[in-house]
Amino acid sequence: MHNDSEKFIQKTCEQVRFKAAHKGIEQELAAHIEDNMEEFIAQGLDEKTASEKAIKCMGDPIEIGGALNKVHRSQTEWGVICLSLLLSIFGVGTMFFIGDLPAGNSSIFAIKQVIYTMIGMGLLVGLYFYDYTRLHRFGIGIFLSGMVLTMMTILFGDKENGVFFFEVGQISFSTASICSFIFMVCMIAELSKCKGKGITAFLKICTLCTIALISLFINSAFTLGFTMLIVYAVILTVAAVKGHFNVEKKWGYIFTAIGICVMSLMIVILHSIQIYNPKYMDHFAGKYLEGARWIGESKFLNVHGWTYLPKNWTDFFLTIIVTNFGWIAGCLILAALIALFTIMIFRTVSIKNTFGFYLSVGIIVSLITSFMFSIVTEMGYMNNLDSSLSFVSFGGTNYLHNIFAVGLFLSIWKRNLIVPKDMHSGLFQGGQL
Repeated sequence: MHNDSEKFIQKTCEQVRFKAAHKGIEQELAAHIEDNMEEFIAQGLDEKTASEKAIKCMGDPIEIGGALNKVHRSQTEWGVICLSLLLSIFGVGTMFFIGDLPAGNSSIFAIKQVIYTMIGMGLLVGLYFYDYTRLHRFGIGIFLSGMVLTMMTILFGDKENGVFFFEVGQISFSTASICSFIFMVCMIAELSKCKGKGITAFLKICTLCTIALISLFINSAFTLGFTMLIVYAVILTVAAVKGHFNVEKKWGYIFTAIGICVMSLMIVILHSIQIYNPKYMDHFAGKYLEGARWIGESKFLNVHGWTYLPKNWTDFFLTIIVTNFGWIAGCLILAALIALFTIMIFRTVSIKNTFGFYLSVGIIVSLITSFMFSIVTEMGYMNNLDSSLSFVSFGGTNYLHNIFAVGLFLSIWKRNLIVPKDMHSGLFQGGQL
C-alpha cells in the first residue's frame, strides 16, 4: 500500500477509540481507496497520481474517523444486567427467610449463595470487558482441554449422588458445566470457519457435537448432556436454514438438522419424562402448590412443614418460594426470567458476526432449555432429571454457569458494532450468510 494511504488510514483510526474495531476499519478504508485508484488508473492516470486523488476523494480523515467512532462503539444491554442482578438478589434474599429445610436452616444456604453471588458478579464484569473473539482462534485446542478436564474428573474426582466432582484443595465442583461451555465454544468456532464448505464441514461439526455429548454422559452429567443435545440440534438447524454449509443444497441440511432435533427430543422423552402422573402431583406438587396463597405462607406448609419434599428437593426452588411467599412472588420470578430471555433473543437477531451470532443462539437455547426442564419438573411431568431455576436456585455451580452464559452474551453484544460483520441477515431471515 502507498505510504500516503497508510498515513490516511492511520490518522482515521486514531479517531476511533476502540482498538478492536481498527482492523475492520483498516480493511474497509483500504478497499475503498483501492477501488478509487483502479477507476482513476482506468481513466489514464499514473499510479501515484491516482493514489493521491483516491485519498483526496475519501475526505478529511479526522472527520471520517469521528463519524466511525460514533458507529463503532461499545453497547451495554442494561436490561440483561439489571434482571440478572435482580434475580440474584431475590434468590439470596428469599433464602434468609425460608426457614428450616430438610438439610438445615435456609440461612446456611443463603450465606454460601452470597459468596457465590459476589464471585458471579466479578465474573460477569470480567466477561463483559473480555473480547470474546479471542476464543475463535483456539478452536480444537479448547476442545481438547475440555476432554482432558473430563478425563481428569473421571479418573481422579469423587462421585456423589451419581455426579462426578473434582476437588482443588477444600473446594469441590462439578466440571461438567465448564466442559459443556468449552465444547460449545469450540463447536461454534469451527462452525463459523465452515461457511459454504458443504457436507464435509457438516459432518465435521456433527462429529464434534457427538464427541462432546459422549464425554458429558460419561461424566454422568445426563441433564446437561440432554440440554446440550438440544442446543447443538437447534444451532445446526439455524445454520442449515441460513444456508451456512451450502446455499444450493440447504434443504438437505435443513431436513437433516430437523431430524437431529426430533431425535434429541425423543431421547429426552424416552429417558427422563414421564406421562402426567396425578398420584405424583397429589403426593407433592398438588399438596404444596394447591394450598398456596397469592401472598404469604401456604396453609399446607403451616401444618405439615416440608415433610413431603422429595429427595431432590433442591430442584424445587420455585415451589418452595410459592409455598413460602405466595404466587405473586413466584410469578415475579417467572416474569423476570421470561423478560431476560426475550431481551436476549431480540438482541441476538441483530448480531451480524457469525461467531457471535451462533454463540448467542447457543447461550439462549441452553438457558431456555434449562428453564423449561425446571418448570416441568416442578409441575410433576418430569422426575428423572436434575434441574434448577436460573439465577435463584440452590447451588453455586449452577449459578456460576448461568452467570458465565450471561457474561459471555454481554461481551458479544458490547462488541456488536466493533467486530467485523460477516453476515447479511439476522436469525429470522434466510439466504446466504
